[in-house]
Amino acid sequence: MTWNDSLRRLTAQLTGHKPSLYPTEELDDLMDIKIARLSTNGFEGDRLTYALALKSGLHLFNESLDPSHDLSQEIHTPTGSYWHGIMHRMEGDYGNAKYWFRLVGRHPVYEALAGEIGTLLKQTDLRQIGSAVLREPLERLKDEGAWDPYLFVDMVECQVTQARDAAGEALLMDMQHIEMLLLLEHCYAESGGEGELLEPR
Repeated sequence: MTWNDSLRRLTAQLTGHKPSLYPTEELDDLMDIKIARLSTNGFEGDRLTYALALKSGLHLFNESLDPSHDLSQEIHTPTGSYWHGIMHRMEGDYGNAKYWFRLVGRHPVYEALAGEIGTLLKQTDLRQIGSAVLREPLERLKDEGAWDPYLFVDMVECQVTQARDAAGEALLMDMQHIEMLLLLEHCYAESGGEGELLEPR
């Protein structure tokens, strides 16, 4: 089976799932093996870097932090730092996550991410979020119309360690899912992938 065929199959199996903000164990041990077996033979230079980033991202969709980290820490690019930052955010190491997001700089997915998150927040009645400490930054993000990765880290930390608001949890997981899908699509395009990796949202 070709790289594209294998990748599409794994992506279809994994990306319908919305990863937890704070995973405690992987969803499927076998899926990690399948991701690890995705051969990057034939990839070189930047294309290889993005192919490895795709694998790192797929591990995070499987809520497998360690194998994702093993890959992302060796990808010395803004995109590698992005997956690295998401991994530490999901791990609960929020200060370290911000360090890696500083290395990301202005990532190419931020513009599309701001648009999709802005639409989501405008369609959401934020009054359903009972925690004021969580609702206020969400309202700020909605008004600003730009993606702020540090603010999102703060909101996830607030939810996991303090607010524990059911509606807030669902909304933040939706936001994280959009972020990860966009980053996965970016990696696929930059790796030389043809056509669309994901079904239209």
